[in-house]
Amino acid sequence: MPDPGAADLRDPAPNKPPAPEGPQRFSVDTRDLPPAIRLDAWRAFWQPAVHVTARSDSEQGFVGQATLRRLGRHTLLDMQAAAASYRRPRSQGLRDGLDHWMVALRIDEEDRPAVAIWLGSLSQGFGLRDLGGRWLAVFIQPQCLPQLASIFASPRALPVLSPAARMLAGMLPRIAASADQIAAMEATRLEAALSSMLAACLLDDEMQPTSSRLQLETARRARVIALVDAALGDPELSPAKLVRQSGLSRSELYRCFAPTGGISRAIQLRRLRRAYVELARADGPCSIRLIKDAVGFFDASSFTRAFRREFGCTPREVLASRPAPTAHAFPGLAAALSFR
Repeated sequence: MPDPGAADLRDPAPNKPPAPEGPQRFSVDTRDLPPAIRLDAWRAFWQPAVHVTARSDSEQGFVGQATLRRLGRHTLLDMQAAAASYRRPRSQGLRDGLDHWMVALRIDEEDRPAVAIWLGSLSQGFGLRDLGGRWLAVFIQPQCLPQLASIFASPRALPVLSPAARMLAGMLPRIAASADQIAAMEATRLEAALSSMLAACLLDDEMQPTSSRLQLETARRARVIALVDAALGDPELSPAKLVRQSGLSRSELYRCFAPTGGISRAIQLRRLRRAYVELARADGPCSIRLIKDAVGFFDASSFTRAFRREFGCTPREVLASRPAPTAHAFPGLAAALSFR
């Protein structure tokens, strides 16, 4: 749940500046709860983005702690929990629009270095069994670092052997240890620094996939998708405009998106996903017309037909099922990642 901290309504003392506000946090600690509801609270923190299954037949119930901190557009996860399985169906990305990349690191005893880095993507889905202990992870918006697209083309675990991998494994614990001391106004600078370090580490030769063609095409797709996301409401958004903006030839653009249904399909899918997210958000706009216009659909009937084909329901049905603004339906992962 969001951790607002204590609010002091008194006037600050003369000549004493207010304490810096740290990064926004979303956290859960099941140790503070009755044993019978601990697993339910842990699941609520992850769902609906990730489905969690675990045994809780011990007297103390499921024990877990997790904190998510927004560092600019990146999100840092620090968790320690009993063993559980975490599953995200690939189809879930169509529902919630979350397509973040993940860099995860298992932390053992302080005197033992990390042995592997796990790379994954919310858009591809994953299934992780019996995951326990302490983990640190960074969730990255793909449009922030499109040059890393080839790195996340397929989920994989990499041994911490190269100098770049060791540097990354050493960096995340230090950031986690000092995150609460970082003022909110410094988040943008920290995001830039973290982006530079992630790029420097992950673009190391030993971290690259073996296929240079895959590397090139995924990087091109990520660059184009970033342009699409930035211009969803532009009525003139078209393949021809993307050719001019991306620097790709028409044939290169069409070849990049041929495996996923073509560039026009990619544009429509990004528009529909953004519309679904806005319709489902508790604090989103209440007007379907405003939402469809904002994502580049200017005909109501074509928008409704495309939406129903993609999600199996109408925009009005999604809007009607939206949670009340006073009740935060996504107290954890989805809330932390659902921002632009």
